Amino acid sequence: MNSGRSWWVGLVALVTGVQYPVLEAVAASAWTGPPYRYPVDYISDLGASGSPLAVVMNAAFVLQGLGFLVVGLVVARRAGGARRHLLVVFTACHAVGNVLVAGFPSSSGSVLHVVGAVLAIVGGNLAAITASHVRWLALPPALGLVSALFISRSEFHGLWERGSVYSITLWEIAFGVVLLLAHRRERAGRRLGESAAL
Repeated sequence: MNSGRSWWVGLVALVTGVQYPVLEAVAASAWTGPPYRYPVDYISDLGASGSPLAVVMNAAFVLQGLGFLVVGLVVARRAGGARRHLLVVFTACHAVGNVLVAGFPSSSGSVLHVVGAVLAIVGGNLAAITASHVRWLALPPALGLVSALFISRSEFHGLWERGSVYSITLWEIAFGVVLLLAHRRERAGRRLGESAAL
């Protein structure tokens, strides 16, 4: 990806990745008697009916989906062949999944909430792996997919679920930083070249 033209994609990725755990923490902090437990409680509990700041958590879901969609589609546009099509499909799955999770909270009892969660987790991690132009960037989402396998097999649902979700936000933050640093280096190189030409 051309860092000179797409630095803003890095910024969108970084902001999207940061806003999610921040808004989640805000929603969790409002829980009292008993307090919210990250290792045990599901993330969706924060967006369920009766959660003090459900609107905040559901906003985080929607912002995550939309921000990831922007980043994924721009990266897909610059990719070629099958990679482009896979990126579009995986990115769309993640975005739709997050919107479903917010629109049909776990308290609604709707199967669309579960469908949304699966789409968001699997689609997001697969999109991140597909979009990773630097090999180490694919590691967090790969571990995220492994973590997703243990969500329903352990009493620490929240811990494994976060492993499968934070892998996506961690990728967004890392991807954003990589693009922004590349843009900064490119600008510095241009300035150096202009100075040498004087």
